[in-house]
Amino acid sequence: MNRAHDLRLAEDDPVSDQEYHNRIFDEMSLNDRDLQNCSFIGCSFVNANLTGARLNASVLRDCNLSNAQVAGCNVFATAFESCKMIGVDFHEGVNFTGAAFKACNLSYTVFRGVSLTKMDFERCVFIEADLSLTNLERASFVHCDLTGVDVHGATFFQTDLRGANLTGWNLKQQDLRGIIITPAQFETLSAELGIQIMEL
Repeated sequence: MNRAHDLRLAEDDPVSDQEYHNRIFDEMSLNDRDLQNCSFIGCSFVNANLTGARLNASVLRDCNLSNAQVAGCNVFATAFESCKMIGVDFHEGVNFTGAAFKACNLSYTVFRGVSLTKMDFERCVFIEADLSLTNLERASFVHCDLTGVDVHGATFFQTDLRGANLTGWNLKQQDLRGIIITPAQFETLSAELGIQIMEL
C-alpha cells in the first residue's frame, strides 16, 4: 500500500479502542481526538497536531512522533516504547500521570517547568533536552543518555540517575543535591571540578 492511499484511509481515523499497525498520520489534525485505549504499533505521527488529544491508557510502540504538537495532550497511564519523539514540546499542559517511557529517543525535547515526579524513563535518550525548572522528585532515569541536558532550576529528590550518561553536567553551575548516582558517575562529575579521586 502506498503512502498516499494510506493517508486517505486514515482521514477519519484513528478512534478510541482500536489497534493500528504501520499507519501514517503525518501532519494530520488530530487535535482534541479521543484516542484512549488504543495500540499504535509502527505508526508515524511526524508533525501531527495532537493538541488536546486523549491518549489515556494507550500503547505506542516503535512509533515516530517527532515534532508533533502535543499541548494539552492527556497521556495518563500511556506507555511509550521505542518511540522517536525528537523535538517534541511537552511543556504546555500535558498530563503525564502514570505514563511510562522505555527506550525512547527524546532528544531536543522541551519539558521546561513540567512536573515529572515519580516518572519512569528507562534507557531513553535525552540529548540536549530542556529539563530546566522541572520537578524531578523521585523520577527515574536509569541508564538514560542525558548528554547536554539543561537542568538549571530543576528540583531533585531521590532522583535516580544510576548508569546514566551525564556528559556536560557541571557541579559548578548546577545544584544537583538530591540525585542518586554510582561512584563511577561521581568520579566523572568530580573531574569537572578538577578533583581527582585516587586510592591511598
